[in-house]
Amino acid sequence: MMIQLKQWFADLKARPLATLEATQERRTVWVVMACACVCLLGSAMGYFQWFLAMDPCENCVYIRFSQFCILLAGIAMVIAPKNVIVKVLGLALAWYGIIYGMDKAIILDGQHVASHAAEAGLDLFQSGQGANACSLEPTFPLDLPLHQWLPFEFAPSGICGEDDWSLFGLNMAQYCIISYCVFIVCALPLTIAFFTKSLNCNR
Repeated sequence: MMIQLKQWFADLKARPLATLEATQERRTVWVVMACACVCLLGSAMGYFQWFLAMDPCENCVYIRFSQFCILLAGIAMVIAPKNVIVKVLGLALAWYGIIYGMDKAIILDGQHVASHAAEAGLDLFQSGQGANACSLEPTFPLDLPLHQWLPFEFAPSGICGEDDWSLFGLNMAQYCIISYCVFIVCALPLTIAFFTKSLNCNR
């Protein structure tokens, strides 16, 4: 495995675009992204919700939905990594999940700041955040009633931003933001390589 990684980095250095074009037709990166989503969803529902008894809030379930989108995209890519139609649909779904999830994670981080403003000696005005408006009736894209179909995963029962969990000084929302940044780093070069190769093939 280490030898293969070293060879891949050597190829990337020597022929960056050609290496990325070949990589986007393989399953490796999409397997990693799909597995990362499984770990994120598993930790959210298993560790936080079940073990720590931390009820998910509205934005938490939206973040879960976004990770399911990335997971489904990754599975599609693993099944047919060279199929153009599957690739376009998979990339669209993956980027939708990344952008949607990043937006909700940033909002959740702001709500976390507002919830803990008093502890930091700030009021809501000084913290730069508004009230923690949070609904128990989520509105998913396409009006999907996911909270009714899978209530354990998608029915919010907590208050946005009020969790006290942290690791190395970062809260849950900030770790979500980091995870989406990693997804972007993985998906962006492969997306560029795919469209570059497609354009070259059509010339």
